[in-house]
Amino acid sequence: MEGTNPVITLPLSADALAATRFAVSPLMHVGAVLHPCRTNAVPHGSLPSREVTDVLQDKRLHLLAAVRKVVHAFAPVFYAPVFLTPPPPAGRPPDPHEDLHRVATAPSHLVARQISRLLGAEPQRTPAASAALRILRDAVDRGERDFADQLAREMDAFWDGHLARQWSAVAAHAEEDITLRTRLLADYGMGSALESLHEAFCYGDGSLRLLDRLTAEVPGSTHLVLFPSPLAHNWLLSVDPRGERPIYLIYPTHPKAASARPNPEAEQALSEVVGPTRCALLADLDVPRTTTQLAALHHLSPSTVSYHLARLHRAGLVTRARIRNSVYYQRSHEPSGTL
Repeated sequence: MEGTNPVITLPLSADALAATRFAVSPLMHVGAVLHPCRTNAVPHGSLPSREVTDVLQDKRLHLLAAVRKVVHAFAPVFYAPVFLTPPPPAGRPPDPHEDLHRVATAPSHLVARQISRLLGAEPQRTPAASAALRILRDAVDRGERDFADQLAREMDAFWDGHLARQWSAVAAHAEEDITLRTRLLADYGMGSALESLHEAFCYGDGSLRLLDRLTAEVPGSTHLVLFPSPLAHNWLLSVDPRGERPIYLIYPTHPKAASARPNPEAEQALSEVVGPTRCALLADLDVPRTTTQLAALHHLSPSTVSYHLARLHRAGLVTRARIRNSVYYQRSHEPSGTL
């Protein structure tokens, strides 16, 4: 990354880097879908922003809608109360209703402290943010236990109505992505694994830097929990200023749509033209990837991958673009040229 580019910098000590881990969490997928800054061009199977807003209004999920506005009013780094984002257990994805039960039964003193922190912050001065703060204050006045229970019930209604039916596929894809990243970690180290999460990420000099519209440095040096989500449209960073939980970083993944996959006959025909290795590389270029990422995926040397990519690019089968210090390749839609 160029030094003049606006970035969010996350210092990571050796201990923090060693404790950084991947996890699958239903609540993080809910957060990815609820994010109000998401575009209307979202991954297949997810809800665009305007539909999320309509769902919250139609279902009368007023408290959840208010939390949504306030939590994400502090971009680029947002704060979500810790009781709403319980740390996922290691080793297995939690059951969605298990997570929601933990939200509903959070101790009252924790809810009070964390909501007061949210209410005491200064969000962007908009009528919508001010109205959301009034809704939150009115709900808190009825008692912290009632607040947590109502919010959990509204999150449960949103989950059951719009995410439950695709949870198995979403969780399986997230697990598949984690397998890919851990392979990169084993072959190239945590720095390369972190950089592979998104084209806007760069690791070096003990910090993870995220290209953004603004420049900010996250105070402290705690570890990360990394959440892959096929429902996220962009990366999302959640930081607890008191350090009561790790930094949460949601990053988007891109499952291949079944309709977009070539049928076996088409794959065989393509393999006969370009060869099996180039055919396999093309299959994984439905999203932008670097030579290093492809080499790790296919257990090839970077020089071998670079050779094949040069031939594919010359034939018009892939496009390439330089993003800061990396070159990303992606399958093109209108091939031309010769191998």
